[in-house]
Amino acid sequence: MAARDGKFGFDQIHHFVTDGVWSSPSLQAVRLQEVNRLVGDKATYLVIDDAALSKKGDYEVGVAAQYVFEFGKTSNCQSLLSVILASREVPVMIGLRLFFPKSCTVDVGR
Repeated sequence: MAARDGKFGFDQIHHFVTDGVWSSPSLQAVRLQEVNRLVGDKATYLVIDDAALSKKGDYEVGVAAQYVFEFGKTSNCQSLLSVILASREVPVMIGLRLFFPKSCTVDVGR
């Protein structure tokens, strides 16, 4: 980013990402407006998709035995929901959320 933009150096961008303080909802709103300006038009689609990340252990955040359509069976995994704005040329991920199964939210030890 620093090399492509040229306005800001690596250290400035690193500081912004690691130590910067900002309002997530405000930043998300500006980011969505910019993505829509750059990619959005009548030939753009909003793609909502789920994904499963197979896991072997039980102690990672959001991992539980869940039915996974892609695997055709119950599997230990993390489930995610992605939202993508897709045009003819560029797909842009505008959202990614980890799904927390009930077994993860009621277990105080997790």
